[in-house]
Amino acid sequence: MANDLSNYPNLTDPACFWSPLREWGGLPNVKWCEETLCGVISEPANTWSNLAYLAVALGLFIYNRRETNRMLRFWAPVAFWVGLSSLVYHASVTFVLQVFDFWGMYFFFNLVLLLNVVRMGRLAPSAFFRVLYGSIFALTIFTVLVAKTAFPIQGIVVLLVVATLATEVLATRASTTPVSHRALAGCLVFIVAAAAFSASDASGARCDPHDHLLQGHAIWHVLGAISMVFAHQHYRQFAQRFA
Repeated sequence: MANDLSNYPNLTDPACFWSPLREWGGLPNVKWCEETLCGVISEPANTWSNLAYLAVALGLFIYNRRETNRMLRFWAPVAFWVGLSSLVYHASVTFVLQVFDFWGMYFFFNLVLLLNVVRMGRLAPSAFFRVLYGSIFALTIFTVLVAKTAFPIQGIVVLLVVATLATEVLATRASTTPVSHRALAGCLVFIVAAAAFSASDASGARCDPHDHLLQGHAIWHVLGAISMVFAHQHYRQFAQRFA
């Protein structure tokens, strides 16, 4: 846990809404700075900031409504699941819904990783969604299995980011046409900034538990949602490769 749980008495208060699920499934492996309230929405800032992902999902749906490429159309559902899964996790602060949050994140990170593998010629577009769903399921099960061993499951996401960047380099080298990385650079700028805010939250460097408007992890959600727009633009240039 990133913070002393004695500072968050509502986590274990049996009168609180989510206490039965916390008792049954356990607590998440990390507690963000924001004070845990006793109501249905345990962390207001960390919960409602996920509306940024849902806004991006709506924007991508409208933007791609006439798109014939299934892989590009899939970005809107991905943004939706990332936002919804994170929203319900922070509303509850339970391990069970933390796993659901990781399931949502795997939609995005596995998507971009496998798109790079397609660009490398190592995965046929016809097999893309079968491999995508299988990998999401496998990683989610793996997350459940290792979470209770004190393994820092956030490291799984870090490994996925590293793998995505590595395959981006390989896919670019394998490309027979010029590749623009302008949008990807914008994506990385927002991701790095988002990670810095989230790290300051988890470490306690910037932590006001009673501020239910501006939390470091909430800013992570907003900046992460913006980075997804840039990532989508990066992969649009490979539309013909995904057909």
